[in-house]
Amino acid sequence: MSFSPRDFRDCLGQFATGVAVVTTRANDGTKAGITINSFASVSLDPALVLFSVDFRAATHDLFTGECTRFCINILRQEQQALSDAFSAPGQHGWDKVAHQDDCHSVPRFDDCLATFSCKRHAIHDGGDHSIIVGRVQEISLGETGNPLLYYGGRYRALDRE
Repeated sequence: MSFSPRDFRDCLGQFATGVAVVTTRANDGTKAGITINSFASVSLDPALVLFSVDFRAATHDLFTGECTRFCINILRQEQQALSDAFSAPGQHGWDKVAHQDDCHSVPRFDDCLATFSCKRHAIHDGGDHSIIVGRVQEISLGETGNPLLYYGGRYRALDRE
């Protein structure tokens, strides 16, 4: 390898991504979530999406183990505080977000651009991450707005003319 992990990360940072929080509920009822920017569509028929979670993340074992249902919440620009809350260790963001249960009794945030309620379809090895594929069971399209974006190691906003 002729490049450092830092150089690799800096190059990856040149790809602008949206920001989402994936939520789930453990068997004991505990709510959990994690901020991601590794979201992608996989298939229209069947409706499949994916996200990845680092092996070191506190929620890794939940998403790859007992929690087979999850909700991907696509954040709007005004929801940066939610992104920050769910990217920090611990689950301190629940008191900062209005949410309801989706069709699987998984927390779904109010006022997002879109949500995807999923049942886990597959898990794949992704180096230091697990790639989780979900079969979409329910969707919710919120009001159109500006997405929360991440580029070059920080949050960004669309420059609309």
